[in-house]
Amino acid sequence: MDLLLFNTFFNDNYTQFNPVNIVDASISLFLAGLFGLLITYSYRYSSQSISGGRQIMSSIIPLSLSICVIITIVKSSLALSLGLVGALSIVRFRTPIKDPEDLVYLFLAIVSVLGFGANQNIFTSIGISTIIIILALRSKIISQRNNRLRSRFDFNLNLEWEDKNLTIKKLIDNIENNCQSISFIRHEKIGIKSNLIIQISTYPNVGIDSLIEDIKSLDEKIDILIYNSNIDY
Repeated sequence: MDLLLFNTFFNDNYTQFNPVNIVDASISLFLAGLFGLLITYSYRYSSQSISGGRQIMSSIIPLSLSICVIITIVKSSLALSLGLVGALSIVRFRTPIKDPEDLVYLFLAIVSVLGFGANQNIFTSIGISTIIIILALRSKIISQRNNRLRSRFDFNLNLEWEDKNLTIKKLIDNIENNCQSISFIRHEKIGIKSNLIIQISTYPNVGIDSLIEDIKSLDEKIDILIYNSNIDY
């Protein structure tokens, strides 16, 4: 009797497969792509991150569509849901997310497609739209404030190098003659690779090309990224 009950319960609940409604699934997939695009634009124009950039923007839409398809499929069967948990348990994601704001935007994309995949289209649309509008307003307020405080000669420098003999002091000494001020933001060292982010204010007669030449004179292989300084830390 116990075996019969077990088989009945297992067959009725764990292996039951409900066919996917093509219309609902198509609407959810369309909304996932649309809001993935909106979140991408929000990241581009509203994010204060200085380390993600193009990599994060190019990942949001594929991430949104992929998760929406997965949720649409696995919600039709508990067995598929358990199989998904088992499959993901053997996957190791080792891509480092250096900036917490990058993680927030990725999480926002995941939350949106979880809602669309579960057919909670109206509430998800309202909730994600509200968040995007708040992020845009915050970015506008910060931008207006920073434009009043900072000049067009302020930049952020992101430097990466592997030369063990190249120290932060050498870098600072090499560029300080071209800068009115230098502010430390972050330094990170992973293995032989070093990463330094500083904020500088150059003299009006100093161009970016001249600054890059001074840095390259220390190490030709050093990677140089220059960001807008209108970022609130």
